[in-house]
Amino acid sequence: MFDLFSRRHAEKTGKPEVFIYDSFTKEFRNQFYAIVKDVFTPLNSCNSFSYWESICEHFAREKGLKNIVYRSQYDNYINNQVAFEFYVDTCSDVDFLDLMDYVFFIINHPNVRKQAMHHVLKDICQDAIEELNVRLKQHSLGYEFCNGQIVKKTNTVTHETIIKPALYLLCDEVFRGAEEEYMLAWEHFKKGENKDAIVNAEKAFESTMKIICTKLKYPFDKDRDDAKKLLDILKNHGFFQNYLESHLNALLTTLTSGAPTVRNRTSGHGQGDEVKDIHDCYTAYVMNLVASNIVLLYSLYKENI
Repeated sequence: MFDLFSRRHAEKTGKPEVFIYDSFTKEFRNQFYAIVKDVFTPLNSCNSFSYWESICEHFAREKGLKNIVYRSQYDNYINNQVAFEFYVDTCSDVDFLDLMDYVFFIINHPNVRKQAMHHVLKDICQDAIEELNVRLKQHSLGYEFCNGQIVKKTNTVTHETIIKPALYLLCDEVFRGAEEEYMLAWEHFKKGENKDAIVNAEKAFESTMKIICTKLKYPFDKDRDDAKKLLDILKNHGFFQNYLESHLNALLTTLTSGAPTVRNRTSGHGQGDEVKDIHDCYTAYVMNLVASNIVLLYSLYKENI
């Protein structure tokens, strides 16, 4: 089963936003339909089944609908492409968001992308993803298709300068383990599981340093060395440039009293009789702190290899 966007995200009301989240204009819906059509039309021409039919059938099932098909007033012929177009034009904003999330999950699926490259000889799926993100930005819509799903951009500066670069850098195959831990941290955060989010964020941070030490052949104890020890190892091996020494001394203090200490003091030990709640803003701070330092470490790693 597919985990629809509306199930993954509980909307919070009453908070000012810099993006539009709850209004998809006719112009944007038309552009969305055109983007999808550019992918499904050539794929349908080289397949024995219809992508329009598959999308309509499976999306209706996920939404708990009998169907979203459209019957012509002149005959009984069911045209799934027309049904899709009609649904795009008339569905609610919440339903449209679910549809967009689901359709681009399909477009980004490895089997679909492989088939598209084989038959069309160009990456029409990637073109569609890139255009969707451009259109979302053009319409000031606070969403982006990233890492296989529609994500909500809650803060444009943080998203563009910290979170997004960290996710893209961690897509490097070498850092796949750190990527999985960081993405898991966000999944916990979205579910309100803040302690688990902090634990996995620090795991991602530590994994990034362990991977760097492994690749650069810096000896370390993979079972015992924590974030502070790993930072010391990197520094002692000259991983940091001399002109960054004063800055990184301050950074080491920030890191060792930031993400790792938050984990140790709030999530890594027993909580006694009282259940400790960690505020979202505090958890987001840790997530952003970890992401910004992952970007820094990755950039320095690329200079050292």
